[in-house]
Amino acid sequence: MSIFQFLVRVFIALAVASSLFMGKIEYSTALALLSGIYILAFLLIPKNATSRYIILLMDVVFLSLSIYLTGYTYLAFLVVPLFAEFVRDWKDTIYFLLLSAFPVAVALFVSGFNDYTVVPITVAGLLGTAGLYKTFADRERYFRHLKNEMENLYIKNISFQEMVDRLGKLKEVYSSLKKLRKEKLPLKLWIYDINEKLGTDGIVYFDFINHKCYSTGEAVCKKELLQHIDSPFLVFRNHQVNDLMEAPFVYALTVEDRDRVYGILIFVSKLKEVDQQLLEVVGEQLFLYFIENSDQKPSDKDSGIAAGGEGEGKGD
Repeated sequence: MSIFQFLVRVFIALAVASSLFMGKIEYSTALALLSGIYILAFLLIPKNATSRYIILLMDVVFLSLSIYLTGYTYLAFLVVPLFAEFVRDWKDTIYFLLLSAFPVAVALFVSGFNDYTVVPITVAGLLGTAGLYKTFADRERYFRHLKNEMENLYIKNISFQEMVDRLGKLKEVYSSLKKLRKEKLPLKLWIYDINEKLGTDGIVYFDFINHKCYSTGEAVCKKELLQHIDSPFLVFRNHQVNDLMEAPFVYALTVEDRDRVYGILIFVSKLKEVDQQLLEVVGEQLFLYFIENSDQKPSDKDSGIAAGGEGEGKGD
């Protein structure tokens, strides 16, 4: 229940009660008591979608009785504030117009069908209230539309910003890999740079050419990881590998061709997922890197490191 709903009923009851002092009313005591019952009933009726119609019916009955018992036709004008309080859509409008016709009809009956001014005055009041209500409703819809547009623009801005950040990171990773290939840098040094650019918490690099293992960040070389590598690209979630690396997001990337395995990289992230497209770019560029440096002696996945020849630690 809003304070506006309550105040509308209070002023309707006060208008009826005050009319009792404007002349000698035969049923003044009954009307005063009825006004109190009217306010009490409004407070006691549960406020929900259905009770709105019951309350309006109670309003109309109270006004119709008050007009009939007092003989004051102007009390019919009190249906005007009820319009703004009750009407929400066309269904409400039709229901309201049907019920509000009763107090107006009673006012005409009481006046002996001589005071027809009550009809145009009431209609004018309803139309004015309806126009004001429509103005506020249109303005509310307009501001709601603006709010939705701003929310959509904000969401799009976030999406574009994420896309820009993603493309920027992709460019950084690609530039780093291009530099690696061009200058033929040792891969064990490059993992420090790529770990920073990817925003991962650590990288493990199993070098099957030199039979060694290198790691950076919070990652640690553990040869048990190799037992779980059975595909060129793997994503681990709620897996034994996650327990080994103590991280919820772990990715394994195998750089190989038909005849040889060049190496395996394990990417560890504790807070967020890693963009898999970035890892795919890493895999493609590293494959080209090893092809361009294929004069190095290849090794098999089960030799060297798997046999215990790794150099475990934060570098070599």
